[in-house]
Amino acid sequence: MRSGSLRTGNALTPTQLRIGGGTRVRRPRRLAAIAFPLARWLAFVRDSRGAASIELGLGAVALLSVSALCFDLYSRIKADTAAARMAATMADYVSRDTAPNGDEMTALGRYLYGHELGVPANVVYVVTALRQPPGDPLPATTVLWSDASIRVGDSAATASIAADCPQFGAEGGAADLPDGFAMSPGEVVIIAEVCARLTREGSLTGRFVAGDVYRLHALPAREPDTIPAKPVHTAWNGGSTFAHREPEPPGGAGPGPWPARRDRAEAALT
Repeated sequence: MRSGSLRTGNALTPTQLRIGGGTRVRRPRRLAAIAFPLARWLAFVRDSRGAASIELGLGAVALLSVSALCFDLYSRIKADTAAARMAATMADYVSRDTAPNGDEMTALGRYLYGHELGVPANVVYVVTALRQPPGDPLPATTVLWSDASIRVGDSAATASIAADCPQFGAEGGAADLPDGFAMSPGEVVIIAEVCARLTREGSLTGRFVAGDVYRLHALPAREPDTIPAKPVHTAWNGGSTFAHREPEPPGGAGPGPWPARRDRAEAALT
């Protein structure tokens, strides 16, 4: 009887497992499934081996990110100031003539792109002539003509820029003027808009940081009594009569005229 009770008292419960000369309590499987990954994670966190390499890697990523942002901001500011000068020059040139030459405008736009912008970008020039008809009360300002054919860069990119570039309305219709833009009765105004989009070479982060560049400049026409004609663009024939002179060479032989550059371009094409 006693030996039976001892055997009964020494019997293993369902949560015990006989190992060698002793027993081990069997833990529930669900708890073990949670505790094991947690123990591995705590061991990984407490392990300080390679901490310096991780910190160096994170620091390098942060440094490169800041450098890319600074580069894009510099490119954006440089392109913005250059676009303002380009718009002012184009507006001043077109406002001087009652019949602006489209080929000369194209040559001027390309020259400004190469010498003023200094940042790889796709550029579209939009030149618009507005007229305020006299009357009391003043009628709506009229769009005499609008020219967006001067484009420098990739054709697909410039087509997209031209579609998004703000304009002052359709040709022959009423002008969509911004707030505060007022014109005198009978006045004719030439507006030059420059829309630029930096390429991958000019912006590391693309449009996310830099975005598109937009600048405009407005000037009254020099001959307000004569409505300026819309520019006519012909096929490029190797050069332009745009008045430009090369800088004087170091030898002091005098400045070289524009046809010298035109002849070099023609020779390269033949």
